[in-house]
Amino acid sequence: MIAIPSATMLAQKDKVPSASPILAAAYALLVVYGSLYPFSDWLPVPAEDMWAFLTAPWPRYIIRSDIIINILIYLPMGLLLARALRYRLHSGAAVIAATALCLLLSLGMESLQSLLPDRVSSRLDLLLNGLGGLGGALLARLTVNPPGPLRRLAALRREWFLPGRAMDLGLVAIGLWALSQLTPLLLSLDTNSLRRGLLPLWTPGFPSLFNWPQLSAYACTITGLGLFGSILARPEKNMALPFIGFVSAVLLVKILVMGRYLALETAIGAAMGMVLMVVLRPSPKPFRFTAGGLALLAGFTLAELEPATSVIFKPLQPFNWIPFHGQMHNLSGFSEILSLFWPFLALGCLGAFATRPNRRRWMAFIGGLLVLALMFVLEWQQQTIPGRHADITDILLALAGWSLPWWWRIHTPRGESHGQPGRA
Repeated sequence: MIAIPSATMLAQKDKVPSASPILAAAYALLVVYGSLYPFSDWLPVPAEDMWAFLTAPWPRYIIRSDIIINILIYLPMGLLLARALRYRLHSGAAVIAATALCLLLSLGMESLQSLLPDRVSSRLDLLLNGLGGLGGALLARLTVNPPGPLRRLAALRREWFLPGRAMDLGLVAIGLWALSQLTPLLLSLDTNSLRRGLLPLWTPGFPSLFNWPQLSAYACTITGLGLFGSILARPEKNMALPFIGFVSAVLLVKILVMGRYLALETAIGAAMGMVLMVVLRPSPKPFRFTAGGLALLAGFTLAELEPATSVIFKPLQPFNWIPFHGQMHNLSGFSEILSLFWPFLALGCLGAFATRPNRRRWMAFIGGLLVLALMFVLEWQQQTIPGRHADITDILLALAGWSLPWWWRIHTPRGESHGQPGRA
């Protein structure tokens, strides 16, 4: 017998609580902060001149990195807005409304930037921000009703990984690791780039002395990432070969990003991490929870304490107490945000998965205090490390990454699968 949903059931479905409106509002505040900082030295510009950029000539020089960063900044905004509106509007109308709201936000920011001496308003930025919002809204639309290829991808996700929004958040953490490796997303498809990128693997002493901390950091990170992926996977699935293929593909594509070299330390560290993942994968789940979390934490700590050899002769930098100062307007800052956020997002997922529901609030609070203490010590220590800079932004990103999975699981709508890796 087929159960037909009643009007009451459909009305209740339309009122399913969603985290998207809260996340969209928080992200909008971050965009406003990054667009108008430092909120001082406003110029006495007439009101009509605030809109002069709409009719000004197009920029004479267009930088590819500026195009990418303007699109990327508003892509999450469009995605979150479209998901927030999906229960209130038709899917097509939600895409249009989310794009329009992104354009309105960008228009307001560009007009106000004309009052700041260090900012330049541009209709090209407005157009790119709108494209980013449209791309994010379309991405949200595709996740709700995916076409054929994406439907197959969704089927693979259901086939290989445990169900639930919490598991999706864990997969997002793995995706953010890959994105952090591939930033600034400027690919060179020249085959010579691939050949040059692999040059350090068979050239002794190239380009410098062997960097043991870098090797150790990468080995720990890949080990932790692999064990984390095995916890998200269904028990009957062997994640070893897919994980090895995934990491290898990311490293090869990384070579094509602005013609980068694949350091020997990175290659050996990744190989060691993949071997350790294969060896430890059959271990009991509690051991993989602990070993995966410790490996991720060790990899992050080693990377944070490693001197930046390319700028080793620059003077030591004081502690920066201004959040997101310098991270919002360039691709290197975007890469730094990803590198700080994803490890603690994965650690937060591990902690939330392993904790009983009645203890999650206390564990989230206690773990947050430990993350705060660890990050403050690491950042303070960076004031003495050549080429590193201590930044309050890193502490805030780590706390946000740790807190999101706990908040996500606590606010998952009742009746929706959380995913229970600890009990699978």
